Amino acid sequence: MKIISFFNHKGGVSKTTTTYNLGWALSRLGKKVLLVDLDPQCNLTGLVLAHQAIDDDFMNSFYQNRNNLTFDAIVNKIIDGAIGSELAKDGSIYPIDQENLFLLAGSLKLSELDSQVTAALKITSGLPILGKIITGFFDTLENIAKYQDMDYLLLDLSPSIGGLNQLALMGSDYFIVPTSPDYFCLQAIHSLSKKIKEWHLEINAFKQTTKINIKNNPLFLGTIQQRFRLRNSAPTKAFEKWIEQIRNAVNQTLVPQLQTINCTIGASDFSKVITENLPYDLAQIPDFNTLIAISQRSQKPVFLLEEKDLKEAKQFGSAEATSKEKIEDFKSLFERLGCAIIDLTQSNDKK
Repeated sequence: MKIISFFNHKGGVSKTTTTYNLGWALSRLGKKVLLVDLDPQCNLTGLVLAHQAIDDDFMNSFYQNRNNLTFDAIVNKIIDGAIGSELAKDGSIYPIDQENLFLLAGSLKLSELDSQVTAALKITSGLPILGKIITGFFDTLENIAKYQDMDYLLLDLSPSIGGLNQLALMGSDYFIVPTSPDYFCLQAIHSLSKKIKEWHLEINAFKQTTKINIKNNPLFLGTIQQRFRLRNSAPTKAFEKWIEQIRNAVNQTLVPQLQTINCTIGASDFSKVITENLPYDLAQIPDFNTLIAISQRSQKPVFLLEEKDLKEAKQFGSAEATSKEKIEDFKSLFERLGCAIIDLTQSNDKK
């Protein structure tokens, strides 16, 4: 079982959409995947549930149903010191695809857990009860994954630098940084290089004080560049400029800092798997444009949209033909990305 976090403290980089689509891609490749919504805004949960998420009666019933395993109940129990092995059997995770894809739904209560974890990481030596929260969080996730026989847990983190994100990221096996081609994302890459190293040092100090086991060495798999427009099958010049600058910042600033704390896969390992891109450039995903709205309405990823979905969205003629071409392009893109993630994580497991 492998845990992959998707994190960028800059919002608006399609982090949730990427988690969702990659989860589907991995599940279509035969992997059993659990999508974990760790954002108190619950965007991933909303994306999965689609129109049902705006139905108050449905959502109240969804969270009040004791058979549904969600963070609404889990947060309270973790804070109360419940044992993860017990929580794992205390309900069922939501099936997105009946065989291989599931959701651990988020909750507004995650903001409370964030506060508790932040406090625990700072002052646990004086308050051992807070240390149980740290242990309980990953103990719960890992027990759910083992009980459900998951291959991958994909953690959708919020765009913040709070304690919960620190714990989730540093306790993962791998992480991916989704990016968008703009100045603010370039700035975020530079600040991430400082913040992740700071988090690593803080958790090392925390481990020495409390003797609590946290992995603290997530391996950086790379970035996924997205939210750009195409012209002649390539990013427009304005977007290409930012894509190149972000790529340089990743390789010249972020990766060297991560290497000092052993938190990245090797460039040669990356190039063995992804031969068409420079190191740490996992994929470039252009804007979905109108397909994103059709995807959300149909409750399926963009690359699995069908002709009937396009017709229901009133797409005919040339618009329908163009959409079909784009769907095939996205299908190929996400299949390659899914295969690359499997190869990268399996090759590192063998070391």
